[in-house]
Amino acid sequence: MHAADPHHPNTTPEENHGRDPHEIIPEIQQGAELLMAAIQELIEWTTFDLAEISDYLKRINNFLQAVIEAHPKTYSMAFLAHTLALDEATLRRLLHNVGARIDITATDPEEIVTEDDVIALLADRAGSPVGDRLMDLLRGDGPYVTW
Repeated sequence: MHAADPHHPNTTPEENHGRDPHEIIPEIQQGAELLMAAIQELIEWTTFDLAEISDYLKRINNFLQAVIEAHPKTYSMAFLAHTLALDEATLRRLLHNVGARIDITATDPEEIVTEDDVIALLADRAGSPVGDRLMDLLRGDGPYVTW
């Protein structure tokens, strides 16, 4: 997190930047879609050797992985319980059994768990209805690339 402007202690980092994050997000999404479409076009419609730009693609990947690691995706207990059609107590027990650091006796629908915890639960529940729901959750919205 960035520090607030010391000359204006009541400002947030977003105010210091001058742009609303909700304006930046669509730009990121549009840029990513354009990049993926261009790479897909290179693969499908040309004989261009992607090895020529692999260092650049690795640089993008490294940057994105660092951002994801610094800001991991989290889920609230309430959201997961609803999505998985489980009561909170059962969900807590399942997460605890796969190594999540969670109090199985607590009741806190706003408590969060990380995507890593959810992936561990998927590995344990693969092939079950809960595992299928977890797979749908983690898969998210495309793109689904098949070559």
